[in-house]
Amino acid sequence: MSTLDRIAVKVVAQADLRTGNARALLVELAGLLDAWVSRGEPSSIDLRSLPLSAGDYAELHAALGSGAVSARVDALGTSEVCETRYPGVWWVTHRNEADETVAELIEVCEVPAILRTPVEDAAAGLARLRSAQQP
Repeated sequence: MSTLDRIAVKVVAQADLRTGNARALLVELAGLLDAWVSRGEPSSIDLRSLPLSAGDYAELHAALGSGAVSARVDALGTSEVCETRYPGVWWVTHRNEADETVAELIEVCEVPAILRTPVEDAAAGLARLRSAQQP
């Protein structure tokens, strides 16, 4: 056995390495949350468009954590909306009918758009409610 055999080697998958992008994203989120709180400017970040490694993604998910509110919407696939531990910062995941993730966003707002009732839907609901009240 040569002396090289005694050198400990640890192989880390490159995808698991942290690039620092999660930390930069957290700084950006603080600025976006400030803009929403102080000026009412909602915003969103498309996570799938960013160069996040699996390590960055895990770090971001751990840093944002979970808040008190979550919702599931079933419409042309499943959408999951989860408030982070920071009110006004939401993690939103959209999946298609094959359960493949098609969009993943962090939205900074009062309520993510997917949870808002379109006026047209409310009008249709009102018509059904009034119809149901007819004898």
